[in-house]
Amino acid sequence: MTQDFTEQNRTLTLGRSVNLDFTTTEVNKVAYDKGFYIAFKEAGFDSVRFFFRQGWDPKIHKVAVDDALELGLKVVIVPFSMYCWGKESLVHWWGEVAEYYKDSPADLIFEVINEPKMAGHPDGKEAETMEWYSACIQEVRRSNPARLLAVGGPHFNGVKLLTEYVTPEYLSYKLKDGSGFCDDPNIWGVFHCYHPRGFTHGAKDQDINRDHPGWREEILADLEEASAWSRKYDKRVYLSEWGSRVNHEVKHVEEYTAFVVPELSKRSIEWSYYCGLFSNAWPYGLYNSEWGFEGVEGVVKNLTGKEPPKEVPSTNQIVNSDFQLDLADWNSSKYVIKGTADGQGVGGSRAIRVHVPFVPMDTFDPEMKRKKTPSLYQQYEPDWQFRAMGINHANKYTIQLRRSNIYKISFFAKYEVGQARLQIQLGHAPDNEPVIWTSEEITVHSELKQYELKYSHSIDSVRNVRFSFNFLDRHSEIILDQIEFRGRRPNLEENIHE
Repeated sequence: MTQDFTEQNRTLTLGRSVNLDFTTTEVNKVAYDKGFYIAFKEAGFDSVRFFFRQGWDPKIHKVAVDDALELGLKVVIVPFSMYCWGKESLVHWWGEVAEYYKDSPADLIFEVINEPKMAGHPDGKEAETMEWYSACIQEVRRSNPARLLAVGGPHFNGVKLLTEYVTPEYLSYKLKDGSGFCDDPNIWGVFHCYHPRGFTHGAKDQDINRDHPGWREEILADLEEASAWSRKYDKRVYLSEWGSRVNHEVKHVEEYTAFVVPELSKRSIEWSYYCGLFSNAWPYGLYNSEWGFEGVEGVVKNLTGKEPPKEVPSTNQIVNSDFQLDLADWNSSKYVIKGTADGQGVGGSRAIRVHVPFVPMDTFDPEMKRKKTPSLYQQYEPDWQFRAMGINHANKYTIQLRRSNIYKISFFAKYEVGQARLQIQLGHAPDNEPVIWTSEEITVHSELKQYELKYSHSIDSVRNVRFSFNFLDRHSEIILDQIEFRGRRPNLEENIHE
């Protein structure tokens, strides 16, 4: 028997909600960690929104869903794609997701599509986009007749597209009982609000009042239009994304959030702030694996009404740590040939294969003032995909070292050809100069196993670090998987991680 959440849904609210952009999509991020939820719950957030990888098995994200619900956080899940899968594929996938999670409590909410234009729904195809929505709703309702569904308009979910297209005219589906959009009390309308655009998406530091004098009126116009839609259709409205890059002087982001939150509350608009985390380098992120919420305490307090915790659980800094997105974010030096190794990782997952044909043991690099060493490494890359307006003004970096932190380094490895010795090395990015620390030699065995070591960072903090595997044997071939680099304060729990 299916669950009827209708009465619960009438009073259900997301409260203080945040986007936690941790799941692998077409852009790499840090992998899910329960420590994220613990940190944000302690900071006062009541619910989370995160992306599902469209087309992937729904059980992949089950741990992230279950952990949130067990901690008392409400959850909004939404598919993300930067290219079009096709209507049939999307509908089929939603059918699988809905069936898999049909027994989950009312606190799990389905948002049908995130920003359809990003997923490949072009201009001029607005009516077709809404047909996709209609078909997905019909499919979900087969197994979840009373699940809360959040539905936005085409393009990038602007408010005008909500009011024009999230209507009985464009959502003209009928269920088996003859009911449709207007009859369904378990549907919310979705919109995004990134005003003023130059501030929320601007790469350069900006003064919100000097550079955008009418920003308050611009935001209020969107909120009023969304409220009017809500009254017209007697459905709640959900601002599933709003927020700003935090490369501006933080007092301007504080002023922005201090204004928006009360205005949303006045109109009973549900909301999720973008964003809590992505990686340490993400310009929108409020969370840093090493410093927690340091520097944005005022922004967080505006969002939650609570002082954020001064320390947070230990979480992994490495992006694409399990090679789900092939070799993205991993670089190699000369004398290293890298490639994917499908089925060779933990549990038969994808891993990376590193081939070292030659090691110039006696070759000295005069510029670096040390021997040339074949290496695989990760560090901040300034030419990555989400630079605003083609300009990179980095003030946040991928891998960082905090003074007095103890770092746990772990990885799985095996050799396939020849003997294989390696070292872990930490150095200043971008050129690994100077080197901060080099581990003892690690001999890799022929069977896949986990290797663990620790590093205590007793010198000054370093904000931009290169993390390297250095390979010491010629004609070697090594498989690597599930690479982790976690820092903790000596006075805190070792790690909160499942």
